Amino acid sequence: MPPPQAKCQVLANLSNFAYDPSNYEHLKEVGALNLFLNHLQDSDETLTHFASSAICNLSLDPSSADFFIRRNIVDLLINLLPSSCEEIKLNAITSLMFLSDREAEIASNPTIAKFMQDLKESTNPRFSNLATIFLEDICKIHTTSFTNTPFRAGDKIRIQKTLTQKDLDAFSNLTNDHNSLHKHSNGSKRPIVHGALLNGLVAGLIGTHLPGPGTVVVSQTMKFPNKCFVGEKLTISVELVDVRKIMRVKFYCEVEEEKKVVFEVVVVILSIL
Repeated sequence: MPPPQAKCQVLANLSNFAYDPSNYEHLKEVGALNLFLNHLQDSDETLTHFASSAICNLSLDPSSADFFIRRNIVDLLINLLPSSCEEIKLNAITSLMFLSDREAEIASNPTIAKFMQDLKESTNPRFSNLATIFLEDICKIHTTSFTNTPFRAGDKIRIQKTLTQKDLDAFSNLTNDHNSLHKHSNGSKRPIVHGALLNGLVAGLIGTHLPGPGTVVVSQTMKFPNKCFVGEKLTISVELVDVRKIMRVKFYCEVEEEKKVVFEVVVVILSIL
């Protein structure tokens, strides 16, 4: 039996892989979905956190969702709803929301509905707003107004930004990512911009401009089709695709001069204000 620390590290790594849809098939092939299910109610809360995070992301994948449903994951997720760990509770609720399109009983389950009714009164806006969304969009139970958003599908915003080596060095120092690919000393003509830095630029647009303050990311699917180099002028575009209680946002980072997209993401967000 592997030591607890090794088990924790393996599960953490597999959970991180579940953030990227390109890894879904690989995770299925190695049996990771069963591993996540086995640790969904582990006595070690850290392992449960990793497992619930992975399942939350994988529930967006139709075949993974069907796999989970066949193994009675709904009951396992219901058991996680009272968790004292905020992230585990949020993962359980969000997973149920994602799975509801493929499992009709979630919307009519009285235990879930009662829990959401109680959670709606929480003083924590992350819980109260998510519970309100669940009741109105999944259970179809009318509650008080969540938000009167003026946004419409198709709304867009774009900015331009040129990243310098100084920007990359500051980001490397902050994250401790000192990969030589991001420095002039790597022998190539231009250092490559960190993918996470591009994601941070877009997060700034979402959080301050469109939709703006109070929005938090529930899930995101990222692609990096081309490299972005230091000194290239980036055009960062954000577009609202679907405006409901939970909004869907699509955004791109592209180098217009070279007609290349370096970063594209679809994000599911909600408002906590």
